[in-house]
Amino acid sequence: MDGRSDAQEGDADIFGAPQVQAPWLPDSPSGGPAQAASAEQLLEGLNPAQREACLHGEGPLLILAGPGSGKTRVITHRIAHLVSVRGVDPRAVIAITFTNKAAREMRERVERLLPGVSGLWISTFHAACARILRRDIESLGRWTRDFTIYDTAERNALLRDLVKELGYDPQRFRAPVLGGWISRLKNSAAQEDAHAAEQAMDGMESEVFAKVRRRYEEAMGERNALDFDDLLLKVLELFDQHPGVRDLYAQRFRYVLVDEYQDTNRVQYRLVQHLAARHGNLAVCGDPDQSIYRWRGADIRNILDFEKDFENPVTVRLEQNYRSTGNILAAASAVIAHNTERKHKDLWCEEGDGEKLVVLECADEDDEAREIAAQCATLRARGEDLAQVAIFYRMNFMQRALETALRLSGLPYQVVAGLEFYQRREIKDLIAYLRLLVNPADDGAFLRVVNEPTRGVGARSLEKLRAWASARREPLLAAAGDGEALAQIRGRAKKGLASFAALMDELLAVRDADAAVALDLVLQTIEADRWMAAMDDGGGTAEREANVEELRSHAAEFDRLYPGAGLRGFLEEVALVSDADGAEEAGGSIKLMTLHAAKGLEFATVFISGCEDGLLPHARAVEEDPLHGIEEERRLFYVGMTRARRRLFLTRAMTRTFFGESRWNESSPFLDEIPPGLVEGAMTAPEEEERDVLGEYDPEGAQALAVGALVEHDHFGVGTVEQLAGAGINARATVRFRGGVKQLLLQYANLRVLS
Repeated sequence: MDGRSDAQEGDADIFGAPQVQAPWLPDSPSGGPAQAASAEQLLEGLNPAQREACLHGEGPLLILAGPGSGKTRVITHRIAHLVSVRGVDPRAVIAITFTNKAAREMRERVERLLPGVSGLWISTFHAACARILRRDIESLGRWTRDFTIYDTAERNALLRDLVKELGYDPQRFRAPVLGGWISRLKNSAAQEDAHAAEQAMDGMESEVFAKVRRRYEEAMGERNALDFDDLLLKVLELFDQHPGVRDLYAQRFRYVLVDEYQDTNRVQYRLVQHLAARHGNLAVCGDPDQSIYRWRGADIRNILDFEKDFENPVTVRLEQNYRSTGNILAAASAVIAHNTERKHKDLWCEEGDGEKLVVLECADEDDEAREIAAQCATLRARGEDLAQVAIFYRMNFMQRALETALRLSGLPYQVVAGLEFYQRREIKDLIAYLRLLVNPADDGAFLRVVNEPTRGVGARSLEKLRAWASARREPLLAAAGDGEALAQIRGRAKKGLASFAALMDELLAVRDADAAVALDLVLQTIEADRWMAAMDDGGGTAEREANVEELRSHAAEFDRLYPGAGLRGFLEEVALVSDADGAEEAGGSIKLMTLHAAKGLEFATVFISGCEDGLLPHARAVEEDPLHGIEEERRLFYVGMTRARRRLFLTRAMTRTFFGESRWNESSPFLDEIPPGLVEGAMTAPEEEERDVLGEYDPEGAQALAVGALVEHDHFGVGTVEQLAGAGINARATVRFRGGVKQLLLQYANLRVLS
């Protein structure tokens, strides 16, 4: 991780006294001083608010940075100004951010402004803490500076061993769940809320939990190891218990800068307080309106209460936006204004109003996906770079319909910060079961699911089975049911292989059935609840359950649309849709991602799908905490909106399939918070809407297209036009067919007007 490389840097002179001059600026090859940026160069191109933040001297500084306001530029130029103009020793500056990517970008920018300068600490919280512990952890006893950092998988592996060592059932006391509870308890204890964490055990026997936790801490000490939580907590413990060590760092770091301050938790908040305790020169940069990680510990109070926590701070608001058009900013600002936990900002830009937002109401999730794909196809036809197009969604299960529509439209796409729907573990497992059912010679599918759920079949047993099958040119499934092959294997693995072969024989009854019938029997036979519970990494199984239900819904829809195609036809469609060959084209790929993953990114065109009550805002978030939940969901929507530079499409499905049920959905209340005048067609009279449509739509028969007209569609049949809106490529009609209401783009609908 990033902290390991930082920790390897020499620290022999890290506590050298700051200098009045700047002898750390290296000589150029000619013998003269290196050319760092001058004061004038550092301020060139900065707007007044950015300059004020850059030039701030002593004392606490709060930089409220709206989206697209150039905050990274302000932080890096402030660092360069401190070193090259004010003469601050670079070793007296520490800048902290949240991701390795952000830290690398910040370092690279500072290095361009201060060529050859070294000694600055620019890193993540975890990297900075690892570096401190490499120097001073021995003050705590038990650990040495050569400690190992355990990732989550290594932590869980140790917990599994300890559960067995203590004589408990590893199926009942699963390592990922134990690890999640230990993590929450550690952090809650540091926040003086240990009782809340104990209450969160949710039925776990407290005595067993306490024993496992104590043994875990002992084992980590025995192994001279720390987990990710320990990196922060041990530094906090070091500072709390050894004030002399704390004072060394507080004295050394005259200037502390923290980016994305709205995402800090209380442990990180306390660490920052310690580091800034001596000089008080703390500059934090963030935006309460973009605090979207409460579910993983972020505490918005840290930034909201900054002016209470630090004496006489200066507050600078970065309100000029360099990213989005005026209409997008106005819409986003109107939405976020409904929150109460925020600090007011007036965002503005010099880009002009730009295009209005487009709200598309669709019949169901498949219609929604097709509408989005059609708009993307139009953008490509106009020469737009698809790499500058992004589609956001609130939940991962929504990805399936979008991927299918894009693939069938021949549009390249890339899933960012996630896996394609058919690449998710639970989906790949189920598809492998179905593939093996249809083709018992598919050894790849066999190897994937022979131990899913676990049957005690280890690597050595599989090696023996493969050797036997290879010598006789038998498929592995056939070998698993062969007594001669099983005679080579002993113990639990032998029983597990035999039971798997018997299970597949049982499933043969639905080999020729419809896809949904076959999938249902697989889920029943493998005991889906137990199978998914074994994959729980501490975050629950709701997302996996939703993905499985989405696959089930897709299978049922396939059976409805293609009667008689059966399981084989479904597997063929899945193979074609999920095949990634040729996804990249010269024009780039459309980006698909969750709204949480979109933080920090920007695109020319953004689609936010699923703008429905229950999805956005998410029902569970609101139920768990009505006030804070709805405000965080609104912040999430705001973050999505402000990723768009030129165009913003907001789509919703009037019906969507949840867990096998088709539900009618109300539109997201956030859509009602957007001023109508910012949405295309929203303030236009019906007659004017019709003229827009008729003026730019296909002239053949267009004069007869009007509200109330009887029309025919190739797929949906005969219907009545209920509404016309938009113009040009956005011209669309809302039509009531026998099968329901559809919203259709006229450019693609090919509607025929009936007399």
